Amino acid sequence: MLNLASPTCASCLDPTLENLCFPPMRSDYIYFETPPFRPGEPATVSLSRAADASMLAYARFVQQRMVLADLQKILATAGYPSIQPIGNCFVDGANTGRGYFAFNDDQALLAFRGTEADNNNDKAADAEIDRAPEAGALVHLGFKRYLDAVWPQVTQCVVGYRANHPNQNICITGHSLGGALATLAFTRLNDPASSLITFGCPRVGNPTYCDLIAAAARTRACYRVVDNLDIVTHVPTDFLNFYAHPTIAIYWLDPGHALQYNPPNLPSDTDAIANLPAGFMTKHWMEGLPDRLPEPLADHSPVRYAQYLGESMSSGLGNR
Repeated sequence: MLNLASPTCASCLDPTLENLCFPPMRSDYIYFETPPFRPGEPATVSLSRAADASMLAYARFVQQRMVLADLQKILATAGYPSIQPIGNCFVDGANTGRGYFAFNDDQALLAFRGTEADNNNDKAADAEIDRAPEAGALVHLGFKRYLDAVWPQVTQCVVGYRANHPNQNICITGHSLGGALATLAFTRLNDPASSLITFGCPRVGNPTYCDLIAAAARTRACYRVVDNLDIVTHVPTDFLNFYAHPTIAIYWLDPGHALQYNPPNLPSDTDAIANLPAGFMTKHWMEGLPDRLPEPLADHSPVRYAQYLGESMSSGLGNR
């Protein structure tokens, strides 16, 4: 959560491009102020931990890239002494999925990175909205391509962990593009002791693909977290049912940042688009943005997800 001892921490929630595109500076945020994982813990604890894990997958202090030692220190302090980076996590211009696998004897975190504003390869992957076959269904080509490139690493990490931890939870998570990769990884692994928690996740596949996730959610924790009008959760559009969201548990942060479980009426695509600048939907969502962001864009900020969910955990609101 925000480090209240830092005089600049409050600005991390401002509707700026910097907060949309990058995690906070080192002194402004304290990762993983959650208790250690326990089976059956309140959902708000799981959500807060996963939100931090997803933001940490960007491996940055604002625009400054972390080095491996930074990532290791944060995760070890949180009780995850073993870590394996996935993809080229610490370089500019990477053209595959990125993230990390971190674990202890009780739980593992498989966290994927979202779109980086200064990486045109990420933007190109976002824009590849043609669909490709996956598990008897159809999914976003760019997301699938990004995960395919690192899949041998992902499976190696999971198989290695399962050798000595056959029943421990593996929380698969990510923000934005990272949420899409987490979703694909969840269905591919089809691990009965895994869970899925996404933040600001776009639509990933067609209704048939969504049915796979909904079926898994009958026996596993599958949560989709949406911050108010977050525009990324409304793309690609659901035109002609080419893309859809799975019918799983939704945690929605309302305009006052209160956490609601399965609200009866979420904002529609039209609601979100109506609050965007003219011409926004004709280009990549990170291009040509004003520095005072409209609400649907500011709501996508990873630090907003992490902070508001941390507050919900601390106050006990939304526990289920």
